[in-house]
Amino acid sequence: MRLALIVRIFEKSMKATNSSRRLKRSSKRTEILSRRALLFFVFIGFILSLALLFYFIPNRSIQGSSASFMENAVVLPKQEQANPGLPFRLKIPKIKVDAFVDSVGLTRQGAVGVPKDASTVTWFNLGPRPGENGNAIITGHYGPWITGQRSVFDNINKLSQGDKLYVKDNKGVIITFVVREIKLYTLKSDASAVFISTDGKSHLNLITCEGVWDKASRTYSKRLVVFTDRE
Repeated sequence: MRLALIVRIFEKSMKATNSSRRLKRSSKRTEILSRRALLFFVFIGFILSLALLFYFIPNRSIQGSSASFMENAVVLPKQEQANPGLPFRLKIPKIKVDAFVDSVGLTRQGAVGVPKDASTVTWFNLGPRPGENGNAIITGHYGPWITGQRSVFDNINKLSQGDKLYVKDNKGVIITFVVREIKLYTLKSDASAVFISTDGKSHLNLITCEGVWDKASRTYSKRLVVFTDRE
């Protein structure tokens, strides 16, 4: 009887031990699975963070000689340029022009106003802004000054079809124009096409002097106009 009792106690003890071992093994497996699951979710979170980081970092590009002009500026699609700001700077990389744009209307004599100095250009504020439909007008001086200073549009006649120029407005937006043609006008020529456009598109025309200096009238004999179209 005692032997049978001891055997039963031993068997119960072994069963309890085995059950305890199974519980420990199960607990270890659960712990391992939990760790693996945690590592998996951490890894997924890291990948998602990288994806979001690269998605929200804007791409930046530098375009040749106009890099400094384009810095911190915004280039908008044409459909978002319906209301451009006031022109602020004019850049023509080919002839190394980077000029401040002033604003002028008509003189007392009814002529388009001109810049006050050799290095700036002026936008004719009674016409469209660069980027609006119609012919926007920017004027600049040509020829040497008494001080010996050269004028901003001295080399404008070196432009040719396909050359690009850029207007940056006071909102930081840059609009690109492409040279279409260059024409010379005498003081008596019909220049209505310079100011009037009926094609419903955006143009920018640059006007400067050309020809022979007339001391009596204190002006040159011709006007040079660069016709450009918005890109």
